[in-house]
Amino acid sequence: MRTKFLKLSLVAMVATSSVYAFGGAKSFGECDREHIMPFMKKGDVANNGIKEIMMTISDMDLSKSQWREIRKVMLDLKEQRFDTFKDKENVVFMDKDGNFDKEKFIKDRTSISKDMIEAQAKAVEKILSILSETQRKTLASKIAI
Repeated sequence: MRTKFLKLSLVAMVATSSVYAFGGAKSFGECDREHIMPFMKKGDVANNGIKEIMMTISDMDLSKSQWREIRKVMLDLKEQRFDTFKDKENVVFMDKDGNFDKEKFIKDRTSISKDMIEAQAKAVEKILSILSETQRKTLASKIAI
């Protein structure tokens, strides 16, 4: 009986301390949206990104079918990101002597960035096509600078 009580007490202590350690029982919707990584800068550029659009849409009243379609678009975008890097052949920027090929590096990184920007633009188009005209106007008014 005593060992059961000790085990139960230990489990309760670990569970309680874990809840406090991880910030309590907050759900995703209750998270602080202003929290950013220390190395990231706040600025107006972020307001035009897909992240800002998604955060604004999350506060809007959408139907379940709209949410399903938007979720599919975002999952497809995430999959595209992985495919971009998976299908990309490894580009060697240095030769055996340690010489760095700056031009090759810039060209490779620029193409990756361009591909990702195009994928995000297509995702934004798809998301906007899912929204009704009034929802698009509401979204535009909320993210307008």
